[in-house]
Amino acid sequence: MGGIGHLELDPDDLRTRHALIRFTEQGALSGCPFCKGRLIASVSGGDRIVILKGRHSGQMATVSSRPGLSDDEFLARFDFQPPNHEMRVSYKRDEFTFAPLERPPDWLCALSIDDLCAVENAAINVVMKTVAKSRPVWSAENLLSLIATVWRRRLPVLGPDLWPTLEEHGISSNRKVTFCRYFDFGIHLLVSMHGRPAIKKKRVNAMSIGRYLTPGQEEYFGPSPGITF
Repeated sequence: MGGIGHLELDPDDLRTRHALIRFTEQGALSGCPFCKGRLIASVSGGDRIVILKGRHSGQMATVSSRPGLSDDEFLARFDFQPPNHEMRVSYKRDEFTFAPLERPPDWLCALSIDDLCAVENAAINVVMKTVAKSRPVWSAENLLSLIATVWRRRLPVLGPDLWPTLEEHGISSNRKVTFCRYFDFGIHLLVSMHGRPAIKKKRVNAMSIGRYLTPGQEEYFGPSPGITF
């Protein structure tokens, strides 16, 4: 199974592992590009991939025929790199899927690839924390990772925007009202106490750009890659 980022998971806990597998398999069936990437067990020389997380989100690369430095990684040349330049890509640390990207499902939030990846990983944490309890409970405490991710990134989404992501990954629809109430309360509380309201410009067509950049960041890094479907 491919990268899952820096998630708070106990890999030795069977309930956690089974919940992650169910989450990923259901998400893949629903067309989730991040779950499809997580199911990639290996790549071969010549395969085309697209990065889903971090500064290279949305960038495409070609897998090298040369082996990586360990079994946990491989080499790839990004399209923006000159010939004979390659970068290490980790199965565990990095998140990617095969290119070209398919048209994103309608239920995805209207956010960049990088922001959607952060939401996906936070959603996994929500599910894992719920399952890890001896008596699973859907609580505000379990939603903290998702609330914090949205607030920290200043994403223009609320509970009703995020709920389809959870439902399409197998969460029962009868939890929608509770989720939206807890989530919206948490976001409004954080903003009222600590500021950092949502940035409306971060709302873009789902996966249409690699990551949101301010004008100053674009001047330094160059424009984020645009994705067409």
